[in-house]
Amino acid sequence: MRRKFSPIEIAIGILIAIGLIVSLRVLFIPILVLGAIFLLYKFPPSRWKKPSMPRGAAKGKTKNAKFRVINGTKDADKDDLPKYH
Repeated sequence: MRRKFSPIEIAIGILIAIGLIVSLRVLFIPILVLGAIFLLYKFPPSRWKKPSMPRGAAKGKTKNAKFRVINGTKDADKDDLPKYH
């Protein structure tokens, strides 16, 4: 048993469809941009990924540098000291 739609119901359905199409056309670009941003966030390209650290370097081993003093070429005369400190 199929129900037949009256002409008023068909007209209202057509107007609702036209309204939805117009409103979606206005929002099409923002929806498209937000969708692209979401997809790039969820599935980033492989060239944007950070390289993974090798397992040996990930343990936190660091090399300690020794403190070295470099001798300057300036004479150690007390006359070169500034008058005001």
